[in-house]
Amino acid sequence: MEQAIQNDSGCFCCGINNEHGLHLAFAYPADGEAEATLVVPGYFSGWKNMTHGGFLSMLLDEVMAHACIHVANSPTDRTAVTAEMTVRFRKPVETGTTVRIAGKVMETKGRILSTQGWVYDVSGEVAAEARARFLISSQA
Repeated sequence: MEQAIQNDSGCFCCGINNEHGLHLAFAYPADGEAEATLVVPGYFSGWKNMTHGGFLSMLLDEVMAHACIHVANSPTDRTAVTAEMTVRFRKPVETGTTVRIAGKVMETKGRILSTQGWVYDVSGEVAAEARARFLISSQA
């Protein structure tokens, strides 16, 4: 039996009820697309002044999930969860700088949404990118 997915607004990335969260505000420039900006907090460093790769991966997962949420003709009682994700790190991201994250649904086949996501550094260059597949799931 599939477990019901419930939004309690506690998401670390975008949840308004998570007092420790990032409170990301997403924009949806087109169907199946999402984006947001943020200043990377210094406490998410790996090495000195360098953003931890796990943090960048989390941002990519989140922006691609938001792209999945905003697909035209998507039933309102459905949502999608990450099935698999591959991340490629292209260049370091300095903590304390502003990044822009963007995600896009590239293809839909049955219950599978194929997505891509990007982290752009302060100069607008791609610092990290990902491909992921999300599984459409019933929601309670």
